[in-house]
Amino acid sequence: MTKKSLKFYILIIILFFLGLTYTNAATASATVNRDLVKITYSQTVSDNRLSFYYGTDSSQNKSTNVLNTGMAIKTTNTAQISLKNGKYYFWVFNSIGGSYTPAYPRPVVVDQSCTNEKREGVTGTFTIQRCFILSDTKVEGDTQNLTSDGKFLTCASGYKIQNTKITTDTCNKSSTPLGAFNKRYCKRVYTGSCVKDGSSSENPPSVPAPSLTSLSVSSGKLSPTFKSGTKNYTVSVASNVTSVKINATAASGSSFVKNYGPRTVSLDIGSNTYSIKVKNSAGKTVTYKITIKRADNRSNVNTLSNLTVSAGTLNPAFSSTITNYTVNVARDVESLTIGATLTDSTSSFVSGFGPRTVTLTEGTNKAYIKVKSQKGETNVYNLTIIRESTPSKCTTETAGLALLKNIELTSDALNVQIDQIPNFDKNVFTYSDIKVDNLVTDLKINAYVETEGDTVTIEGNEELEVNVSREIKITVTSKECPNYSNVYTLNVTRQEKVELSQNAELGDLKVSGKKPYDITFEPNIRNYDIILKKGDTTLTVEATGAEPSTECDVNGNEDLKKGSEISIVCVAEDKKTTENYTITIKGVEKGTNLFLIIIVVIIIIILLIYLILRLLGYKIYFNFGVIGAFFRGIGEKINGIFDK
Repeated sequence: MTKKSLKFYILIIILFFLGLTYTNAATASATVNRDLVKITYSQTVSDNRLSFYYGTDSSQNKSTNVLNTGMAIKTTNTAQISLKNGKYYFWVFNSIGGSYTPAYPRPVVVDQSCTNEKREGVTGTFTIQRCFILSDTKVEGDTQNLTSDGKFLTCASGYKIQNTKITTDTCNKSSTPLGAFNKRYCKRVYTGSCVKDGSSSENPPSVPAPSLTSLSVSSGKLSPTFKSGTKNYTVSVASNVTSVKINATAASGSSFVKNYGPRTVSLDIGSNTYSIKVKNSAGKTVTYKITIKRADNRSNVNTLSNLTVSAGTLNPAFSSTITNYTVNVARDVESLTIGATLTDSTSSFVSGFGPRTVTLTEGTNKAYIKVKSQKGETNVYNLTIIRESTPSKCTTETAGLALLKNIELTSDALNVQIDQIPNFDKNVFTYSDIKVDNLVTDLKINAYVETEGDTVTIEGNEELEVNVSREIKITVTSKECPNYSNVYTLNVTRQEKVELSQNAELGDLKVSGKKPYDITFEPNIRNYDIILKKGDTTLTVEATGAEPSTECDVNGNEDLKKGSEISIVCVAEDKKTTENYTITIKGVEKGTNLFLIIIVVIIIIILLIYLILRLLGYKIYFNFGVIGAFFRGIGEKINGIFDK
């Protein structure tokens, strides 16, 4: 790689991280003024790198650049666009990082702009609203003919439109100034009537739509501020406000529907909805709704500060947050007095379930203490009282009874074992701070009893909530002594959702036998060929995932020969995404042929002997026929070697 190309790639990386820094550092705010939505977005780079997008769907892929609408303006850190009534989502696109970021974390609701309404089969009077686009030169789509342009108003069969007029018109520059915009949305509200064909051609006087000119309450404040065309309001009042007077004035030509006029209403704690209804002479009715929210300051405490029994001992020891207890008493205890103290003086005991004396039968008895908060929520403390039925070791020698030897946590959602209880001890009955995956809503618990035949019941292991500690009870009852149980308590928290990696690629690949193999790993190459070195039948393959969470499994790296394939399967953290790699043995390295070496050494020795004898004066005669036959045999051997 040249220095020039290296500088180029470094510049690209710096620009990418600048883009990430920008998108992560930004904050935004949104304001709505009638038809205008303004998004103000802080940033760390110049705004010519930003594009604002909007859409009616929460998916950014369905968004539109605001400047492509012709009804938007953009200044430094700000995008402003004219929109009809509806719910919208906004994003900002950073051209450096090439990524979308929510420009505002919540949907923006426009409800004071305009709405294209449609009516079909109308009889009598009507009111209908339509959207138009105001520009410098005209009102686009401008028409008062309600039956044209798609016929967005049609009378019932045998009826025709009369007395059409515009009662509200924001399609002029005085009421809707264009400002810096080329175009803006505006609205017109039409009224009229559908009358039967054949009726008098003279236009009867129009009947105004029923409405209010004022609406108020004696306590609290209407939200939004009263407008005749706004039909729904909310009011918040203090918890001590038990009634409110609703004041209202009907517009000229309107009157109140019986029992729905101004009046004093009683308030329950929480949400209360009341209607004010007005009608006109044509019989049309309009309803204004007021939802009055009375604050709820009542206590929700429904616990005990103490719980006692006149015989035996609570197991486990009392805690206001623990609601299940076991009490073992002797056979001669025929009744038990339960004492209980409320944590909050505003709470109370449910009738018949407060402190009291209960009569006991031999074996298992159930008793309940029920505490109701000031808000009315009930909490139940459960007591399992076991009166000894046999004077055996079931009451005197219980140390080894009703115990677990192990607890495993699994989940159908993950279909794998989640965890064993860390540092499990059969004589330790409480385990805290156990965390499970976000996918686990119902926790499956495998509780293994130490004594075969003991029974196990599990409570509280379903419908786990995110970041809420859940107390799960595992009750073990002895087979030998059915009146004796132990309760193991698990405090389990379901964690927040974590996005699992889908990267199953290799990060590195190394192969070695008796000696290392030279293999050039490339992330985008899935198949590799190697020549097996002489003497190697098994190879060590080190496959390292591109991410620490990637797991790779190697198979087929034993009993190797020409044509063998070693497979590597890598699984991403999400346990779904996989990548497959293959190492193929294309051949086996050949060794030195010992026979050829011996022949060459013999020839060299013969030549040396011949030279020495000649130097000593001996005459040497060769039988070339025999020698030729000898060397022909050697030649055939050599040819056989190279043919292999």
